[in-house]
Amino acid sequence: MTRIRGSYRTGRARAEEILAAAQELFIAEGYGATSLRGIAAAVGISHPALLRYFPTKGDVLTALVRKLDVQASAWLDESGDSDSTVPGPGDIARRSQATPGWVELFTALLGEATSPEHPGHELMLGRRHAGLALVQRLLAPFSPDDDSARVEALRLAALWDGLQILWLYFPGEIDLPGHLDAYAEEIEAHGVPRSRLPTARSADGGAAEGGAARSRRRVVIEAAARRYALSGYYGASMRSVAEEAGVSLAALIHIAPTKEALLHLVVSELFAENLEDSLDWMMSWMSSIGDRPRWLNAAQVVLLCEATVPSHPAHDALRARLAAGREVARASLEGSGVADDVARPVADGLVALALGSIVGWMYDGWEADPAVVLGDTVTRVLRQP
Repeated sequence: MTRIRGSYRTGRARAEEILAAAQELFIAEGYGATSLRGIAAAVGISHPALLRYFPTKGDVLTALVRKLDVQASAWLDESGDSDSTVPGPGDIARRSQATPGWVELFTALLGEATSPEHPGHELMLGRRHAGLALVQRLLAPFSPDDDSARVEALRLAALWDGLQILWLYFPGEIDLPGHLDAYAEEIEAHGVPRSRLPTARSADGGAAEGGAARSRRRVVIEAAARRYALSGYYGASMRSVAEEAGVSLAALIHIAPTKEALLHLVVSELFAENLEDSLDWMMSWMSSIGDRPRWLNAAQVVLLCEATVPSHPAHDALRARLAAGREVARASLEGSGVADDVARPVADGLVALALGSIVGWMYDGWEADPAVVLGDTVTRVLRQP
């Protein structure tokens, strides 16, 4: 019996070693770029030995997120007991930022797990729905009705997700806890605005352009985007893209000679929208998200989330796109009379809300419709003195 207990303790300790090594690698290289063999090497064990504990990389990531969730729940319980209050969103964000790798890990899984086929999808969907239910209850005393509280919970989730993405792309520029503190103060001072949940509509989006109008280049780009939507850049091989597109590998290489060249081709197409018009244009584009193919939205979400790691080959390009969006929002606000010292944080909040609305749509479809979640946010902002 002693030997059995000893073996169990040894096995549990080894699993913890694996999770600790994986956490460090996920932070440094990104989830997509990290392999099970790399994790095994970092622990000092063989690849087959690691598979006895975690058969897939998805199992490692979900186990790590569950572990961090348990720690966060314990902290929330302790904080509530000591202060007789529930910590605010800003407090929770500070705690998350103080946990090495938490925001990076959560964001990586947030993007990839939008696909129902991903091993972490049910975990992230369950976490999201539990969080939304809790926030809705906390907002109820400040809300005119249940629908308004539900929409505001969706809005807070979108803001939070988007701010985390921006925080990773722009280290030192985004005050995530500060934004959430300001949000809580706004709700306490003015309450939740009256809103209505959207009527149900398909979350599948429109269809891709078909027939002879699509060139072979366009077919390849769409095929690559579909593969990224399912498994990210690192999980999509050139051969799998060629098969998805129905072309030979040689034909694919003629269009994009390397995997990285193909990625840049896709990024230039997926994020080619003109952001130079106005903030109104950006919000209009966000509101039409449900009219676009689901795989297109999914590819954008997955790439945005996995490329938060500076070593990702699309990091610089996507960071530049986000920087342009932030600048357009800031300039639009200043042009509408919003004070300069207010325009920057408000602009970042609006861009974050737009990003998070895409994520929410991917998980909850019509209920998280950006047209409703965004609502009249821009109008209210522009009416501020």
